[in-house]
Amino acid sequence: MFSIFGCPMHFGVGAPGLKYSLDYLRNRYENLRIVKLPEIIMEEDPDCVLKNRNTVAATCQSIAQYMYSVFETGKTPLFLGGDHSVVMGSASAASIYVKDHFQEETGLIYIDAHADINTDTTTVTGNIHGVPVASLLGLGDPKLTGFLHPGAKIHPENIVYLGLRDIDPPELTIMKDLGIRFYTYPEICKKGLASCLSEAVQYLSRLNYFHLSFDIDSMDPALMPGVSVPVKSGFTEEEVYEMMGTLMKELPIVSYDIVEFNQEFDRDNRTADFVSELVDFITNAERKEAF
Repeated sequence: MFSIFGCPMHFGVGAPGLKYSLDYLRNRYENLRIVKLPEIIMEEDPDCVLKNRNTVAATCQSIAQYMYSVFETGKTPLFLGGDHSVVMGSASAASIYVKDHFQEETGLIYIDAHADINTDTTTVTGNIHGVPVASLLGLGDPKLTGFLHPGAKIHPENIVYLGLRDIDPPELTIMKDLGIRFYTYPEICKKGLASCLSEAVQYLSRLNYFHLSFDIDSMDPALMPGVSVPVKSGFTEEEVYEMMGTLMKELPIVSYDIVEFNQEFDRDNRTADFVSELVDFITNAERKEAF
């Protein structure tokens, strides 16, 4: 059984439309009875490179605590955002719960157009939605690395990226230095999605627990316009369902994110409808159980 909850986090990117997008989904779709966690507004340090750091940190800590409590009920957490900074809370909860109860490591499947692995020393914009993977690795600002427990939550060899097509040069350096496995969208188009998924599953098969974080901007914005930071090209609906179906059947995924739906930029509810349909797909699909 799934527990669907979310947070209208917008401070990680500063996109105002994210503030009301979660309510839009809750009010429009009967299947999205989402428990809504609020953003927690904190006083900020004016000289901090990272924008809204204290607010994002407090909100992610709240997300992590709530999600950990969901695990304790025996339900599978399905989190809806908000910008992708929220994964610092959700993936931390998955990692710490698995470590506490099974003494094992958690894998991270990150489906996104962006690598989100900048740090406070490499970011150009200062937007925290561009640093969460680095923070989960224990890199960067310590206020963003200690949710539920100090230090790294995910190890580099336990990450697979799918669909990257907008990578900052420092991010590419970090990924290569750490030996992180990633598949760009052009590479997936060249090799074939099924082949890349097979490689990814084989690479990760040594692990028994996974958090899957899906950013809607991994998709072609011509098809899914309702995102804050669109990048040309990207996955189709059919490709997303193929990815999800394969990963859920082959790997024991214990928790999920669907993030970055921004109703302000949607057209004819195309993206909103897809979010609702994707939630139905995840909650009804055949899954490889972990617990």
